[in-house]
Amino acid sequence: MLDSDSDEMPPPSVSYRREISKHRTRITVAAVVLLALLGGLSVLLDWREVRGVIGQAVWMPVFASLGITAVSYLTLGYSFALVNRVFRIPLELPALFGVGIVSSAMIAALGGVAGHSLRLLLLTRRGVAAGDVMAPSLFHGYLESLIFFALIPAGLAYLALTHPLSPGLSFGVPIGAAVLGAAFAMTAVVFFVGPVRAIALSLVGRTWHLVTRKSIKSGLRDFESTLRRGMGRMRSRPLDMALPLLLIVADRVCRLGVVWLCFQALGGQVDPGVVVTGFAVGVAAGVMSMVPGGLGVQEGSMAGVYHLLGVPLEQAVLVSFLFRLVYYMIPFGVSLLFYRNILRERIPLGAAQG
Repeated sequence: MLDSDSDEMPPPSVSYRREISKHRTRITVAAVVLLALLGGLSVLLDWREVRGVIGQAVWMPVFASLGITAVSYLTLGYSFALVNRVFRIPLELPALFGVGIVSSAMIAALGGVAGHSLRLLLLTRRGVAAGDVMAPSLFHGYLESLIFFALIPAGLAYLALTHPLSPGLSFGVPIGAAVLGAAFAMTAVVFFVGPVRAIALSLVGRTWHLVTRKSIKSGLRDFESTLRRGMGRMRSRPLDMALPLLLIVADRVCRLGVVWLCFQALGGQVDPGVVVTGFAVGVAAGVMSMVPGGLGVQEGSMAGVYHLLGVPLEQAVLVSFLFRLVYYMIPFGVSLLFYRNILRERIPLGAAQG
């Protein structure tokens, strides 16, 4: 269903890179303004309480959380590199590892579209076909989301068993979980069932052509070929995926550890069930909001759930903002320092190890 004309997906041009840069700048400015407004609002609500929480803060856990954040991004970068090798992307692990880290920082801070676009830009500059880039990138993102999704039922069960919910929440929370579950199930079918995937890719191609009047059939063929190759290798050598999966699980554990340390820094004593519940519901709300990086939505949802579970409101708000700063903003800022070197670096396609 993906045959026919010879249209090629053009490599990223200078204008394309400029558009990505402008898009990233606009989102970053909007994020800073939004966070400043939300922070100012939280301070104005009850400055005395906020000042009291900050005055009692212990900052050593913050430094520890920065170390755990670094470990988290290292696991993400290496798992991304290993998934690409399973899909037989012909680049060496160090190159894939570097792309994985900087793009993961962008995905965390600004959302998946920006991060996957960055991967497309960086890897096509190294001679990888655009379709070959997207298949392992999306599959890696799917694995990340799938493992995160496993936290949501545990968090919701804890919430339902330990705290009475209002009628609205009692209806909305299961509906949200069901929507996420259906989305992941549909994605799994598309990845693992060839005929369904062919129909989905055909619909994507036709929709793209209808909207832009341009054909991406060649790119979709590359995507299908790479995905089929990766799936075939996973079926023949399933243990090759064991380490990437373990690394992604380690990343999720690190994120929970960062949230727990944020509580410790701000004087909060919470049990693991509370940490998991607020994190899972907050991040899920941020993803479903479609706001880049879940900015504002994630913080509000996390703070609301933590307050519902007995955390003082000011402390819950400060924890959610501290988590945003430590896990999202600081790594994104650090990753910007490496963009120039990575963009200049060109690795011959044949330089990879088999």
